[in-house]
Amino acid sequence: MSLCVSGTNHHWSTLMRYRAFTVALVLGPLLALTPSLVGAEPSLVPNTPSTVPDYFCTWNAQGFACSYSGANAQADMMVEASLFGSGPNQNWLAFYPDVRGDLTFLLDDAFDFPLGGGHNDTRRGSIEVDTGRFPSYKGTPAERLAKLSKDVKARGWRDLGLWICNSRPNVDSLPIDSAAYWIERLQWSQEAGIGNWKVDWGIGIPGKPLWKFRLTPETRAAAPDIWIEQGGAGPVGDLYRTYDVNISVSIPETIRRIGAFLSKEDAKDHRIINCEDEVYIGAGMGCSYGVMRHPLMNEKMPNGTIRPDFRNCGSRMDEVTRAVRWHRIAQPFPKGDAFFVDETSLTDFKSKPAPARIARGGLALPSVVMPDGKEPPYVLCSRHPDGEIAISSIPRNPGENGRLKLVLPLADVTVAAGKIDRPVGIFGEYASLTITVSSDLTGKQILAQDLAGSEPVDITKEVKAGNGSLSIPGAVIHRVGLMAAKPGDISDPGLVLVIPELLRPVVRKPMRPGRNSEASGR
Repeated sequence: MSLCVSGTNHHWSTLMRYRAFTVALVLGPLLALTPSLVGAEPSLVPNTPSTVPDYFCTWNAQGFACSYSGANAQADMMVEASLFGSGPNQNWLAFYPDVRGDLTFLLDDAFDFPLGGGHNDTRRGSIEVDTGRFPSYKGTPAERLAKLSKDVKARGWRDLGLWICNSRPNVDSLPIDSAAYWIERLQWSQEAGIGNWKVDWGIGIPGKPLWKFRLTPETRAAAPDIWIEQGGAGPVGDLYRTYDVNISVSIPETIRRIGAFLSKEDAKDHRIINCEDEVYIGAGMGCSYGVMRHPLMNEKMPNGTIRPDFRNCGSRMDEVTRAVRWHRIAQPFPKGDAFFVDETSLTDFKSKPAPARIARGGLALPSVVMPDGKEPPYVLCSRHPDGEIAISSIPRNPGENGRLKLVLPLADVTVAAGKIDRPVGIFGEYASLTITVSSDLTGKQILAQDLAGSEPVDITKEVKAGNGSLSIPGAVIHRVGLMAAKPGDISDPGLVLVIPELLRPVVRKPMRPGRNSEASGR
């Protein structure tokens, strides 16, 4: 198994056994916490935000703000007031108060060309904050970008990200060549503290060089701290995006694309997978996220209608919080691990077949047992490079009576984990979950915590722990994994589980771009 591992800037708090006189040992920045005999247990989720390249992307918020009335109107919603204003459908920077410090706020299409010019305006790709859209931002292009970046961070977000048109503007009068053009704009972004370039499609000028962005040692040197994300192009860049997909088939298609990407043999491709808005898929598969859902989705759009959404994603905001906070514990990891993609496929309503199971990080495919004749969920699992285990049970869309419907079948799932000396993340619903291990767990204390919450609970008496196995009833996962649920939120459970006596501390460096790219120059 070949693993290329980046790190994270937070340090896992080691939970030691109950003793009347226990000393908390401090090793540099690594804090070892002892549960008190009186009072609440310390949180199993670190307080320090992660350095994982997760982001919130504005494209769906732009669509909502114009009632999804077309690409041109959607582009024109990218204005200063949408981000900072207090009117209806504005103040997007107020989204995700619990985890925005873990997220890049990524401006999607249209921040860099004038209003009213249409979705394919000739200035698309200038990477210059347009002063008509952002009237408070004056000065040179570099100065405008730096001020916007600063103001976004001041609202609590980790940093600012940019959607990048993968071609030069569609104009003749460009005074510099392609390489100089991209290096200059990367330098602006580096100096402004931009966190992510989401490189997408481009148009260019018919009959002339496209000036397609390419990551080279020179462009990497211009922006060593910016994550470079691309879709199908590879094997360059830091992040592989599974790309846009219709919500009706988003679950199976995202799983299918992850399986295809892992299965494609390319010794040079070591990118981290970005699974976009399918955050529980990402949590189970060691991926980063490109979150698209937002809290306005359940409200009426400007045209007075509520956009149909059979998954009701606007009421599934807690899933994002849980998945993002899991990354404070277990970082995503790049392609190149030992994996298994199930040859058995499942087919949802109007979807292509997708693997029923995928396992990463050297784990075997999980066992999934259903009552006779019942369709199973998708089940995903992974072992992270430092030993954390993630398991996700993912809903299906059976299309009952020809209608879209989201259901999560309850399965008896078994995962062979081997060592269990790091936290376990459990996502979704189960009839039961059994984890087979290489340790004797008899008499060991078992703690679990809703990843959206701050207080663990002792579930030792509610599970079966013996020599080589830990079995958790689905009802316990449901109860604990939703203990911190916000009123009205219908997210599936998500929890972290630890065995304090076996917990091994890990110290890691912050995650940084440029370590998985063939063109990184590092």
